[in-house]
Amino acid sequence: MSRGMKKFLPYASLKEQALFLAKMHEQKKKVEKPELSEDQVNDINRILTEYSGETVLIYYYNRGFIKAHQAKIKKIDVLYKRLMFNDLTVSFTNLLNIEIVD
Repeated sequence: MSRGMKKFLPYASLKEQALFLAKMHEQKKKVEKPELSEDQVNDINRILTEYSGETVLIYYYNRGFIKAHQAKIKKIDVLYKRLMFNDLTVSFTNLLNIEIVD
């Protein structure tokens, strides 16, 4: 008769330890914010100035992770330097790349 998963139960008996290990594993995945070249900045600026309601795919930096988001831009806020979507707001300083999908 096999013990199956019962043999691994002692390793998961301390919930605090499991949470700590999961948090440590997540911390190891973090990366530093990449620096953009002048050409990349100019490409982003060109796309934003020519934007006319298309769906875009953006890559942005958020608390140690590079994330992607695809949607239509609701507002380009030049005063506060941010892109606003229905469910997300991204600062220009955290924007890494933007592509027009449509």
